[in-house]
Amino acid sequence: MLNDLSKKFLAFLFLPCLIAGCADAQIISNRDRPKIETPSNLDLSTDEAVLVELQKRVDAEREKLGLGEAGSSKIKANSIRVIRQKNSAKIIVVSSFRSDYGSVFKGAYINWRYFSKDDAALSENALNALGWKKANRAEREQLAKLWVEKGLQAFNRIVYTKDENFTGGGFQPPRVVSTENGEIKVTLWVIKPSGMKPKSAVMRTNFQFLEFRFTEAGNLSES
Repeated sequence: MLNDLSKKFLAFLFLPCLIAGCADAQIISNRDRPKIETPSNLDLSTDEAVLVELQKRVDAEREKLGLGEAGSSKIKANSIRVIRQKNSAKIIVVSSFRSDYGSVFKGAYINWRYFSKDDAALSENALNALGWKKANRAEREQLAKLWVEKGLQAFNRIVYTKDENFTGGGFQPPRVVSTENGEIKVTLWVIKPSGMKPKSAVMRTNFQFLEFRFTEAGNLSES
């Protein structure tokens, strides 16, 4: 029989191992979906939870403007799309969906704070969440390209190869370069949603050429 002192010693010896084992199991189970530690008053763990938080924002804004009580303007689940960035669990991109147009980028939760698409601090915070501050020039070029493709243009079809529908000139795949003044420029072709057309109308692919410029701090200076 072990006395009390021996039991306490064994517990002290094996407890760290048990804790480590539990931690390893947690890492393995969440390998494909990294755990996000959020403030106690904010839940972004599921797409449904993101919808709830967006509804809270709408309710607060309507109340602020005196447009009605909370919940009087309900966000429908099928009107919102959520994309979680594989490169950073701190970024959740949000779009609104219109049946006559398609998905439209609305903003993103970054480090549990929401930034609308028109917020001047959106891109800087997104790039910093991806590791911008510690990245060298070549790495920043790739981060800028990643944020444009998977963030700002996440809901448009990006054109990587020219096909028979592209009849104009000047085609290029997505490209990123550093300019003389220290900016990073990302250029790419996308296919914009065509929207609803009369049945008799000829459906055409709507190509658009876009350019995004980022400052050394990560701000979107021009688009």
